[in-house]
This record gives sequence, structure tokens and C-alpha cells, in this order.
Amino acid sequence: MQADNDSAFSQIYNRYWERLFFMAHKRLSSADDAKEIIQNIFFTLWQKRNQLQIENLSLYLAAMTRYAVYRYLADEKRRTGLLKDFSNGSKKTADSFDIDNRQLLDILTQLTNGLPATYRIIFIHHKLMDQPLDQVAEELGVSSRTAERYVEKVMSIMRNHRNKLAFTLFIL
Repeated sequence: MQADNDSAFSQIYNRYWERLFFMAHKRLSSADDAKEIIQNIFFTLWQKRNQLQIENLSLYLAAMTRYAVYRYLADEKRRTGLLKDFSNGSKKTADSFDIDNRQLLDILTQLTNGLPATYRIIFIHHKLMDQPLDQVAEELGVSSRTAERYVEKVMSIMRNHRNKLAFTLFIL
């Protein structure tokens, strides 16, 4: 697999996917969520195939699955907590919050569409999708410091747009 051999990767996938799916499904009780987790595990395995030094593939994949399930459950718990907070408030408050978030996301999308592709990708993955900056930099093949500078530049652009918008609203 480290030598970019597709058939070796296919053999690994065929040998382990059912076992990993069973592990994930047992903890999640959701076939769709388990499928998504297993797909992400094999996608990550393929992406990082050249950097990995694995002594025991079976144990490594089991650990990847276990940690992916833990992350999923933690994210789900966080989402559930947010939903409880919304349900405790009025429906109108939750709806206005949803509308505000959608509008904010639209504004961010419009602003980032004018940026160079690398800036946009790093900003979206790091700030909006909460991926670690080192991971995003590695995926794009840039240094961590370069990625930091890209984020700083995008944040500066966003602040300038915010200030212009605030000034316009003040005048109105």
C-alpha cells in the first residue's frame, strides 16, 4: 500500500471493512453512521499511506475505528446539548438564531469566493469545519506557518469587510 498499490489497498479494505463496520455499528447502533466512519478511516489510511509506519495493521485499524467512534459520540453529545439549549428557549429564538447563522454563512461564502483557492480552502477547513491547521496545511502541501499566514490574511480581509459593513449601517 505504501508503494501506491491499489490492489494491496483493496485487499486490506476487503479483509478489514466488515470487522471495523461491526465494531462501529455495535457502539453507534446506526448503520449509516458506522458506514461513514469506516469510509473516513479508509480514506484517511489511503491519504496517509506514505507517512505511516504500521507494525500491526489489525490493531491500528481497530484503534482508528475506536477513536473515530469516540470523536463521533463526543460531537453528537455536543450537538445534542446545543439542541437541548434551543428547545429550552422559545421556538422563535431558535428560528432567528438559525436564520442568523444561515445569513452569516452566506456572507462568509460570498466573501471567501473572491479569495484565492488555497486561502479559501484553508479558511473553510480550519475556521468553519474545525480541522487542525497542521492537518489542513499537510493536505494542501504547504507549511504550517504558511497556512497560519493565509488564515491571518483571510481574517484581516473579513475584519475589513465587517468594518465597512458596520460603517455603512452606522450611516444608515
